Parts: sequence; structure tokens; C-alpha cells
Amino acid sequence: MKLMDDFFEQTHNMPMLPKVVQEVMQLLNADDINVQLLIEKINHDQVLSAKVLRMSNSAYFGRSKSVSTIQEAVSLIGLEKLKTLVIASGVTSAFTAVPGLDLKRFWQHSLVTASVARQLASELGMAADNAYIAGLMHTVGQLPIHMVFPKAGADIEAVCKGRSVLERHEVEHDMLGIDHNVVGEKLAKHWNFPEEISRVIRYYTDPLNKEACALAPVVYVAAHIAFDLESTQQSQYIAETLSMDVAEKLGLEDTNALVERIDSYRVFVAEAKDYL
Repeated sequence: MKLMDDFFEQTHNMPMLPKVVQEVMQLLNADDINVQLLIEKINHDQVLSAKVLRMSNSAYFGRSKSVSTIQEAVSLIGLEKLKTLVIASGVTSAFTAVPGLDLKRFWQHSLVTASVARQLASELGMAADNAYIAGLMHTVGQLPIHMVFPKAGADIEAVCKGRSVLERHEVEHDMLGIDHNVVGEKLAKHWNFPEEISRVIRYYTDPLNKEACALAPVVYVAAHIAFDLESTQQSQYIAETLSMDVAEKLGLEDTNALVERIDSYRVFVAEAKDYL
């Protein structure tokens, strides 16, 4: 399809993560982390250090003690949490303006989904930090679509008003011949994210696909819950409208227990708004 060909011909125009974010990610992924070098890298970038400190002090990351230096951030929140802070900072700053898209609303949904995914993964004994990153990036493919095809992106946005990201996937495919899952997977690879993250982005709307990885159903559930929490739906309704097949895949078929989980996740909406 010509539109798809046109899009991928323009992928070289996709933004890169800030160099310092790439360097910090490399340091954090090393087997033997040089903590002092890590701190220096963050401190030398005023924008990144300010965002990391702001995030580590926000209710969104649950800090009760004030953090005033990157050294304190490392010691108080730990390297894994610091990794999510750096990645969140880099991803959200990579796109400063996107035609026809409310970025604040977009990132709010992404942050709520990320928090729900992290908490749910933790409760299920899965990789919580990877779930957070995958949740944060699950709809990132929408951004290049709006940038490359602003008219089509605006049309899709209008049709999808009030619809969940799970429904948006089908609309994008019908109207454009390409969807944010495929684009997001390519962007994640362009940014050198781990294979697991790119596979979640590709398959979270089809989490029972044999090509999907273990975290895809977690992000599917997180996106479903996040959308309805933002729409102030009742927890009972959210639980009852979740795909039973996906719920069973994760052992969430007990509706009453799921309602209690959802109730506990409501705080993430206010925390995301507080951060933004």
C-alpha cells in the first residue's frame, strides 16, 4: 500500500532519544554499573536532571521524602526506578509538538497505563519495570502517524474520540492501512529498546497471539483499565468488560478480586495529572 510505503520511507525523520538518555540507558544496562559516571551523566544535562528530580519528588513515583540531588535519587529510589525515570523523561521529551494531538492527554493515558502495568505485573510476579516501560510506550506509534500524515491523523482522532486505544487500532488500520502497533514497534527498535518492549507494543492489542510475549496481556489489561479509570467508569463495569480470555490468561477471572485491584489503581490517575 502506498501510504505504508510512504510512511516507512520517512522513518529516518523520526526523532531520536536525547544522546544523554541513550548514554544513561547504556550505563544502566551494563552488567557492572558505574554509579558515579551515571550520576555525572545525568548532572551534566540540566533538562534531564531537573526532570528526574521533579519526577522522583512527585506523587506519581510515591516519594514521601524530598529528593534534592541525583545522588539522593539513586540511593532512595534505586537504579531500576531511576531507569524508568530516565526513559520516561527521554520519551516524553522526544516529541514536543504533534499536529492534531493533545499531548498532555496522550501522556496522561500513557502514564496511567504504565503505572497500572507496573503494579499489575508486580502483583503477578512479572517484570514490573519492563511492564512500566512497555505501558508508557504502548501507543507511541500514534505520534509518528500524526507527524507523517497529519490530515489522516486528525481524521482518525475525530473518529476515535471517546474510544479506547484498543478500538483505535482497528480504526487506524481501516482508514490508513497501518496502525500504531506496527509504527510503535519500529520506533522502539529505532530507539534500540529491548525486543520484549517492541513486541509488547506490536501485540498488546492482540495479546493472545502466538508471537506476543508474556507482558502483552498485562499491557492490554492496563490500557483497558486506564482508559476507563480516566473516563471515571465504575470498577465493576471495568472488570466485567475486560476480555475474559485475557483475564483467564493472567489468572484474573475472579471479578470481585479484580474490582478490588481496579479500586486500588484509581490513585494513578490523580498522580499522573499531578506529574503533568
